[in-house]
Amino acid sequence: MYTDDDPQWIRFFTQQIQPFWHDHVEVNNLTRPDGVVLHWFLHRPVHPQGLIIICPGRIEASLKYQELVWHLAQANYAVAIVDHRGQGFSDRLSNNPHHGHIDQFQDFVDDLDAVVQEATRYYPRIPHYLLAHSMGGAISALYLAQHKHTIRKAVLSSPMLGVLTGDTPQWLAKTIAVGGALLNRWFSPRKPWYFFGMTDYIHVPFDENELTHSEARYQMFRDAYEENPQVQLGGPTFNWLAQAFAAMHAAHQQADRIDVPILLLQSGADTVVDNQAQRKFFSKLKNDQSQIKCIEGAKHELFMESDRFRQPALDAVLSWFQPDK
Repeated sequence: MYTDDDPQWIRFFTQQIQPFWHDHVEVNNLTRPDGVVLHWFLHRPVHPQGLIIICPGRIEASLKYQELVWHLAQANYAVAIVDHRGQGFSDRLSNNPHHGHIDQFQDFVDDLDAVVQEATRYYPRIPHYLLAHSMGGAISALYLAQHKHTIRKAVLSSPMLGVLTGDTPQWLAKTIAVGGALLNRWFSPRKPWYFFGMTDYIHVPFDENELTHSEARYQMFRDAYEENPQVQLGGPTFNWLAQAFAAMHAAHQQADRIDVPILLLQSGADTVVDNQAQRKFFSKLKNDQSQIKCIEGAKHELFMESDRFRQPALDAVLSWFQPDK
């Protein structure tokens, strides 16, 4: 096994991980009641020890998780992963396919419930687990609080339970997002507007990225998006941001309804989401088996980070999901 700073790592990725994804991960379609078609992916071993459902973050396509799915498969897990509506290979929701847009955040939550129901039909008698990242953390928190489910344990990685708004006070950012979304609905209801400063997909140079210290993994992510332009996504719309603020508030309000153990993994050097808000959310959880773990120095994308950050996160996930624990 090569570390990500070894020149051989890219060869390992292209000769081992990508062929595994192509040969052992099947694509499925699911049409929702409003006509939106979701793509979701499933690795289906014969006798897995458990099923892990992955709920990705904003802009993420399942392709971005090829290495993580490979590692989970080596531990003999079945793995399902969804492309959220409006991103990945799933149907887009705007006249511009680059818009990071959602009409109602609740749609993400209900979509996840539908995909979980589909995936668990394949393996009704083994433990079911949920692994969520960033925006997927907010989606999963609301799902666990609202829906009947068979999830035994969950991991929330760098969950979007509060966002960092830089020099702009959060109350002002929220007011602008909500006000802009309202004006958008009044004046251009069928054409969402980007939030101020947002654009179509652009390739951000590694030296300017806020996601990872791993240049090799970052390059593989960008290469996948260049080779599959239909998964490219730009910045969020006013309505996405307004809905995200409301969803984060709802996740805090409903945290005490979550009855399964949660492992909350924090990225110590995160500049995207708010670690203090994560700790506030964690304090509201009622299951006394829940744990919070900070990977000091890590950037936002724990499972695309350099090995010195990624491996502790991966080890924590595999330990947390052991069926006998």
